[in-house]
Amino acid sequence: MSIVTNSSLEQAQSKTLFVARRCIAAGMLGAGLLFGGVSLVEAAALPQHPCTPELQKLLADWNTVGFETPSKPSQATVYSRSGRVSSGPEVRYMASEIRQAISDCQNGDVPSVRAHVANVNEKLNPQS
Repeated sequence: MSIVTNSSLEQAQSKTLFVARRCIAAGMLGAGLLFGGVSLVEAAALPQHPCTPELQKLLADWNTVGFETPSKPSQATVYSRSGRVSSGPEVRYMASEIRQAISDCQNGDVPSVRAHVANVNEKLNPQS
């Protein structure tokens, strides 16, 4: 059995807490998207890449529309706070595209971010 000194134990605990905090922060952003709301404070935590402004605008638009979380994956009708109506699969698709755009932005993949943003904008702002 090895002897663990107090300083090495404290370092291990400190590193574990740091990793846990980062995971919680990332999880909160993902949960916010999953449940239909990502605050601008969370959006401000995005890395500063060329894609950040358009992603922040998309998140603001998403929050403004405010779709409820579909209770079933194939729910026929999902209402938003702004009175919009969509389907469960469409809302889940948009949330998935936003999550992927965030991931791509964190990795600096600007063309992919723009493609995901365009896909969501097409659904959020349909041209009549």
